[in-house]
Amino acid sequence: MSSNSSLALLVPLLMQLDSIAVVLKDTTARIEAIRAAAQAAEVKTPPIPQPVETPAPDPDRDDPDRIVTLAEGSRLSSVDTLRRRHRNKFIRLSERRFGMRKRDALMLSG
Repeated sequence: MSSNSSLALLVPLLMQLDSIAVVLKDTTARIEAIRAAAQAAEVKTPPIPQPVETPAPDPDRDDPDRIVTLAEGSRLSSVDTLRRRHRNKFIRLSERRFGMRKRDALMLSG
């Protein structure tokens, strides 16, 4: 085979490669355009503030005659010696549970 016949066989392949290169460049340009459009569409909008549901005030929670647990009574009175000094204000809730009136706990703090 001569070199001219070898070149003649390569010419169609080179033309196909050139057309593929043109298609790839066009595809790359389209992908870049799509990517730019997607980035422009991703503009962050500020979040819509959601209404905060506040629970309705429970009238029983403000009742001074309400019976609270000893833990809550201690927290309300800020006295750490409830069991030793103020046992007379305890109310037996069950065999093992005690409580006290909210009014008594608040009076101890004063």
